[in-house]
Amino acid sequence: MDPFAAVGGMTIVFIILSVCCTLLFTAAAIAVPFIIIRRMNQNNQKKAEELMATGQQGDATILALQDTGMRINDDPRVAIVMEVRVPGHPPYQVQKTITLPLIRMSQVQVGSVISVMADPTQPNNPDKVGLLLR
Repeated sequence: MDPFAAVGGMTIVFIILSVCCTLLFTAAAIAVPFIIIRRMNQNNQKKAEELMATGQQGDATILALQDTGMRINDDPRVAIVMEVRVPGHPPYQVQKTITLPLIRMSQVQVGSVISVMADPTQPNNPDKVGLLLR
């Protein structure tokens, strides 16, 4: 028996295993971010639905606006401080970080009054205030 025949067979097995592992890792590297983003979107959708079900419509005055320097799909991520007013509840301040579409930037300026959906029973929770931009 030729001793090099066994080595050649081992090389082919090694190459096949290497290619399979590479394909597996590549597939995982592509799939995992999509799964994470999908779950984040589902969580955000669920939060929005809960707020629409339990919240009340009110107004908010933008007290401060600051660019975080981050962009998502070329839209700026901004930190805003606003005073929320919901009928029947005392006004309260909320600080929230949101991704603001560039086309809506003119609506969210310091001093602007915007419509919001808020849950005044949880005034310290920024997830319980949603901007209703048109």
